[in-house]
Amino acid sequence: MNSRHHEPATAMRKAFLRMAGLHFFLLLFPVNAADAQMERGPIAEPIGTSAQDSLLYEYAADRVEDDVAAGRVVFTGNVVLKYQDVELRAGRIVLHRKAKRLEAEALPDSTGSKTIGMPEFVRGSERFTGSSMVYSLDTGRGRVKGGRARHGRRYYRGEQILLDQQRELHARAISMSSCDRDHTHYDFMCRALKVVQDDKAIARSVTFRVGPVPVMWLPFYVFPLTQGRRSGILTPRVGSNSRDGINVSNIGYYWAPSDFWDATLKTALRERNGFLIDAGIDYAVRRRLSGYMNLSFERGRQPSGDSRRDWRLNFHHQHRLNPTLNLRARGDFTNSSNFDRHNSSNLYRYLNRQLRSSFSMDKRWTESRRSMDVNLNYYRDLDQNQNRFQGFPRLSFRQGRRRIFGQPESTRDALWYHAFYYDASAGLTNAFTRNEDQEDNTHNLALNARLGASSQHKPFGWLDFTHRFNVSQNSSRPNADTRTRRESYNASIAAGTALFGIFKPQIGRLRGIRHRLQPQLDFRYYQTAQVDGATLGFHGRRDWNDARRTLNLRLNNTVEIKTEMDGKMRRSTLATAGFSTGYDFDANPTRRWRDLRTSASIKPARRIDVRLNMSHTFYDASGRLNLYHPRLRSLSVNTSLRFSGRTDRGSDRIRYDRSMLPGSGTGFNFEDDIYRDFGDATQPWHFNVGHYFSYRESFAAGFGSSKRSWVKADLALNPTRAWRFNYSVNFDLINTRLISQTFYVYRDLHCWQATFSWYPTGFNKGFHIKLNIKEFPQIKVEHRRGGYGL
Repeated sequence: MNSRHHEPATAMRKAFLRMAGLHFFLLLFPVNAADAQMERGPIAEPIGTSAQDSLLYEYAADRVEDDVAAGRVVFTGNVVLKYQDVELRAGRIVLHRKAKRLEAEALPDSTGSKTIGMPEFVRGSERFTGSSMVYSLDTGRGRVKGGRARHGRRYYRGEQILLDQQRELHARAISMSSCDRDHTHYDFMCRALKVVQDDKAIARSVTFRVGPVPVMWLPFYVFPLTQGRRSGILTPRVGSNSRDGINVSNIGYYWAPSDFWDATLKTALRERNGFLIDAGIDYAVRRRLSGYMNLSFERGRQPSGDSRRDWRLNFHHQHRLNPTLNLRARGDFTNSSNFDRHNSSNLYRYLNRQLRSSFSMDKRWTESRRSMDVNLNYYRDLDQNQNRFQGFPRLSFRQGRRRIFGQPESTRDALWYHAFYYDASAGLTNAFTRNEDQEDNTHNLALNARLGASSQHKPFGWLDFTHRFNVSQNSSRPNADTRTRRESYNASIAAGTALFGIFKPQIGRLRGIRHRLQPQLDFRYYQTAQVDGATLGFHGRRDWNDARRTLNLRLNNTVEIKTEMDGKMRRSTLATAGFSTGYDFDANPTRRWRDLRTSASIKPARRIDVRLNMSHTFYDASGRLNLYHPRLRSLSVNTSLRFSGRTDRGSDRIRYDRSMLPGSGTGFNFEDDIYRDFGDATQPWHFNVGHYFSYRESFAAGFGSSKRSWVKADLALNPTRAWRFNYSVNFDLINTRLISQTFYVYRDLHCWQATFSWYPTGFNKGFHIKLNIKEFPQIKVEHRRGGYGL
């Protein structure tokens, strides 16, 4: 029953308004007998004396009792009351007009226990349930007894929960977890807790429990409630290794005061090597500048027992001063050649024995297509204690291709001489080394310049004709006594065209076939000269080298098809084939023909892909020319088949978490190929199989030939949302042995997740077990033995 009530000034006026409103409503909306027990509708309640204080709310209930003398309205049975963004559901709700307060509780069942219509409070992403609730419409504050609340993605359980209009939650003796089960799989038991929505939860006296078993206690902790960058205390890590012994790392704080920069300060305490302090700052302004700076300080012990103090500084800066001018700088500095070996677990940093620092500036002139670069590069060899300044400075200038005789006003106005272009480049490089032994120092100053001209023509409308000419000079002074200049001249003329054959069959889904044939040939001429004793290229003695003349032949084929399915046309490349060879006029007369190289591919369907590469020589084993029966020198065939099952899980399909794969984030990269073809978890199953075969004839007589043949297979099964199984194997067919195997099992444990990886063979033989909380991945238990060859 919909109704609208107004607070009367007198009892008679109140009764008159109530009856008039009821009769007016019944005339407009007749009520069925079946609906007579439910009242629904908006109520404008002027609670108080001011018209500005009128509150509009909606309700639905089985029964409504208006106690005018007590100043309250009692809603009973399946009550739903909405006010602004607040929704309250309960078996019984009492509205106190003057106090502007709501009281909610459940109704008793047949045993007398209040279990029917447990109070439920919803405000935005907040959701609370409890045995009873009190909420103030005026202040926005409330209290939940015997409460269970959902605040974002977290669940809270406690005897009493307080909330206020600032969307904050306060509680004592409360349990927090991301597990929504009645008997949580894990929780944080907090003596006091304050939750700020979409920000953080601050807790005191925190006990981490797995089920009912306490595992760890902390005096306080700050739980982040948002994704992305946020300030907070870092999660400490406890570990052990042969170098440092037992260690506690990542003790520190991350500070993100703005969207443009952040800072981190952390330390590591080690049983054998003292402590390590890391300080870093990262900054980024979109399309303007970005960079970072890291400073590390270590206080450890030397093998002799003496203490040591080492440091390392790394920085990188990139600055875009304007759309055409950029600055870049990076630096690596340390006082110890073994700093990374003492403090890093990263394989690249552990093996790297060079420090690199550089500065560069580049400027572009877009309209004239010119650019200029300035570079300074410094390398420090940590093993040889050598300082190399490679390009200190290095200057380069480039002029992009431009028309020699100007730009025509339109394509129609273009004349034959408008097809001539020029381009140029020049550079200066000053390189030197500084060693402890000055006699080993070197110095090299080099200057180079190049000028090129080219043209593009299309005679007869179908023939593409291009030519190019380059002249370049390279002058250098490798030491104080020697000055050299090297000149080179090269020219080329190329011609080619494209021929098409189009067929329109109506076979099945096939609607069209297009064959594109592209023959090309080019002639190249190359001549060099060297000048000794010149000063940056002037004077000296010129020594011309032999000219080189070559003729190159190429033939490319492409077959494209057009298919129709469900009224939609799809174009794809079915096959390609390319052939190339050449003739060297100035080579040894017995070996002037170059090898015939062939590359082909065929992809009749998305699941099938075959690629072929071959190389033939036109000379037999005795060196005699045989153009009609070329001899095979190398061959490689790569075949892959992909199959997958379909799924109808829709929006509930499995999400594949690649971060749970073993080795994620190691940076070693060699494991990428093992997992690249693992099945997408959105599919119930996925199977890939590939075969690789190669043959190569030895270039040295008497060494025979070499063959390689291996099969790689990947199988992924995702039978349910909770289970995933992956298996990958590489098998050497020539030597009949397993190269590598990987078994991977993923188990979804509701609010936890677990993975098991096993490498029974290969250089990374070992296993890895990991169990962690989904919401807090840093809370984990893992064990690794072997793996990655370490």
